[in-house]
Amino acid sequence: MAQLLDRLAAAGLISDRGAVDELVAADVSAGELLNLGPRTLLAHYRTDAARELAVAIATSATPFAFAPAKADEAVVFVLIVAPRSAAKYHLKTLAALSRLLGTPEVVDALAKATSAEEVVELITQKDVVIRPELTVHDLMSREVHSVSPEALLSEALQLMVRHRRRGMPVLGDNGEVLGMITEQEVLQHFLPQVIGSATPREGDQPAIEDVEVRYVMQRSVMCLSEDQLISDVLGTMLTERVSQFPVVREGKLVGFLSRTDIIVKLLRHSIYK
Repeated sequence: MAQLLDRLAAAGLISDRGAVDELVAADVSAGELLNLGPRTLLAHYRTDAARELAVAIATSATPFAFAPAKADEAVVFVLIVAPRSAAKYHLKTLAALSRLLGTPEVVDALAKATSAEEVVELITQKDVVIRPELTVHDLMSREVHSVSPEALLSEALQLMVRHRRRGMPVLGDNGEVLGMITEQEVLQHFLPQVIGSATPREGDQPAIEDVEVRYVMQRSVMCLSEDQLISDVLGTMLTERVSQFPVVREGKLVGFLSRTDIIVKLLRHSIYK
């Protein structure tokens, strides 16, 4: 146990060796170390004493003397420490290692390892990949096209066609999102006029009234923050039937996320291979 903490401290991964030591010692004395099967013990903490997420593994040819009665045959001990801000990564690391160490063959191989290199090689061979969840920041478009509320509806339509967007945000003078203009608003305004127009003479165009965007834009707009999880956004897209969102930081527009952005970028980067 002490050797694990020594290595974490020597690597600069923990700022307060004594604080982490106290956390582990308290669980050991109370018999509250977690067991992943009868031969594997686990201790994991989110603490201000951790500079970054770190995993340390100790193995033994004989059962650990500090093992609680419920796991008195434990020969593998895993310690995970992480900053309080790394909750998402901490949980994903915990889940990945729990799956790995729940396999008896892996535990047997770890118990027989005679060096740190062997332990690392074994885990590498098992292809343990801990992926952080994708956020809006990972997939959003940073090249954002927008219009002012004083722009004409026809101008907004031309921008949408040119940039292949089904909608775009309407911004105020300070970059704040005032609303959205989408294909739906364009059609709702222009289509009745087109249908109701008299058949023009050859060479003529029907007279279609153009208006400023502010008169037809959506004023109730759902915006996203950069740190929101894509999994949550997908759920919102499906339940609320919304396909595109402005992305804001401190009230200012910084990006745009559409259903197309998500599909294209997931395929391009093969994230789920």
